[in-house]
Amino acid sequence: MNGKRKRQRDAFRSRLFFPLLAAFLILFTEVPVLAADLVLEMGATPVVTSDPFPLSEAALLTGEPELVRKAGAVRLSVPPNGILTRDALLAAISEQGIGGIRLKLIMPPEVAVSLDESLSAVIKRLSGWEWQVEAEPLGDIPPGKPVGPLSIAPGTGSVTLKYDDGTGSERSLAVRLSWSRPAVVAARPVERGKVLDRDDVTVQSVRILRSTPLASAVEDVLGTVARRNLSAGEPIALNLFSSAPIIQRGDPVIISVRKAGFRIEVRGEALDAGCEGESIRVRNLQSRKVIQAVAVAPGRAEVQSE
Repeated sequence: MNGKRKRQRDAFRSRLFFPLLAAFLILFTEVPVLAADLVLEMGATPVVTSDPFPLSEAALLTGEPELVRKAGAVRLSVPPNGILTRDALLAAISEQGIGGIRLKLIMPPEVAVSLDESLSAVIKRLSGWEWQVEAEPLGDIPPGKPVGPLSIAPGTGSVTLKYDDGTGSERSLAVRLSWSRPAVVAARPVERGKVLDRDDVTVQSVRILRSTPLASAVEDVLGTVARRNLSAGEPIALNLFSSAPIIQRGDPVIISVRKAGFRIEVRGEALDAGCEGESIRVRNLQSRKVIQAVAVAPGRAEVQSE
């Protein structure tokens, strides 16, 4: 009898102990917080250089790289009263296609957004330039707001701004400009015809003298071929490179022809080098006939049906 009572008492204690242990763990053990997909931090008085402005200019964004890129590109208008609320910010983010994410928002309920009226900021707004521009006024800056020109081409060496002083009269100001941006440059001398790899290039800030399209990321030029010699430190203009050939002259190739629903393949030899999609001459090793085919993959060329 005593043994039975002891077993009942132990069972009761077990039923009591484990729920208490679970409660203790819930109350006193640190519970991990789910990580946010995107963290958005904004101070109380952000200053922007354009209207509308990209969110990345007013806030610090961290989290998943693609989400950070997408959120940073969200465009916001400077409110008429200069006050941006949390609700207005969230509405703008949602309207521009970002939703269903775990967002950590760190900002006051209201922030005072102000537009930078410096000369450099004016030039950025007129040109749409998102990087650095130095604007040197060749005289005193007139009172009032700039009303012309309506746009400025990036890389322009100088411009004349026109200001309206509010009385209907205009005053002019000549401004000397210097543009710079991060761009891919040659890390060492590169010879014409070389296929670029990561050791050949790097990214640094460069002066822009004209609106030549430059590579922004190393990945933009990897595997391309230099059309001329490059000096160390020279910016990589996209028009200086072409895609690397996937077939070299003399390479053995498989020539394929589609006829009547069938694919016929024969061995051949490339008589030209060619990039993907380019037409090259190939020789059929069976018939010795030279024909035109399109390079479709390394070692493969396809005769296009008429």
